[in-house]
Amino acid sequence: MKNRLSLICVLLSISVAITDCSGFGSKISNRKKSSKQDHITNQIKIRILCGEFDEEFYYPVLLNEKKDLLLLLAELSQKENPSIRFISTNKTEEIMEINSVRNSWKEGWVIYINGEVVNSVELKLGVRVGMEDKIEIKLIPVERVFGRPMSQNGSPNVKPKRYFNYLS
Repeated sequence: MKNRLSLICVLLSISVAITDCSGFGSKISNRKKSSKQDHITNQIKIRILCGEFDEEFYYPVLLNEKKDLLLLLAELSQKENPSIRFISTNKTEEIMEINSVRNSWKEGWVIYINGEVVNSVELKLGVRVGMEDKIEIKLIPVERVFGRPMSQNGSPNVKPKRYFNYLS
C-alpha cells in the first residue's frame, strides 16, 4: 500500500513538472494577464507643439475612463516624460515650462481640448478628459497683463482660431 501511494505521488509530481516545463501552466497565467492588459490598451494622447519640438505623449487608461487633466499632466511630469513645471495660485494653474521651453512675456503655453482653449481657472477647478478627447498644448504668442495671458481685445481667453494657422 505504501509503495502504491509513493508511486502515485512520484507520478503526480512528474506530471506536474512536465506540464510546467511544457509551458501549459504559463499559457494559463499569460491568458489571465492578457485579459487584464486588454482593458489597459486605451490611451489618452497629448500633443505638445512649439517651435523646437512637436511630440506626442500617451497615458494609459481603462476603457471609457476619464482623468483630471491637471493630475494627468502632473503624473507625466513626475516621470519626466515630458518634464512640466506649473505656476499655481489659489485660483489658477498655468503651465510655466515644458522640456525647458518657458513662458515669456510674448509667448505662453496654451491648452486646447477638442479645439477649445482651457483657461488657468478651469484647469485648477478640474477638467476631465478621456481617450476620445484631442488634447494639444501649444506655445503661442500671447499678450500678458499683470502676468496673466490676455488676447488682443482684453478678454482673459486666448481665441484658438486666431493662432491655429500660425503654428500649423
